[in-house]
Amino acid sequence: MSLETKAKELADVMKETEEYQGLNSAQTRVKLDPVAQDLLTQLQTAQQELQQAQAQGQQITPDQISQFQSLEQQAQNNLTLQNLIKAQQAFGEVMNTVNEKLGEELFGSQ
Repeated sequence: MSLETKAKELADVMKETEEYQGLNSAQTRVKLDPVAQDLLTQLQTAQQELQQAQAQGQQITPDQISQFQSLEQQAQNNLTLQNLIKAQQAFGEVMNTVNEKLGEELFGSQ
């Protein structure tokens, strides 16, 4: 059996987990919530702008920091986005467990 086939099988099993289904559901809820979707887009855009400025050696202004912090606070107060973050964290733990197990199987327990 090929590596690609086994990877697909693993993905299929992972899609059945409660964590994946929770993440999928949370992402759908964001798409159905225009306020949450807009806030997430604004936050991602602001984050990209700050990262680009840093990468180009530009000084980040207090206004940019303040604007980003404000968006971040709004996101933390948005129930739809709170649920998305929790779902991302839960699925991230599943991914970490899978990666750890792969590492153990490939390189032995360390």
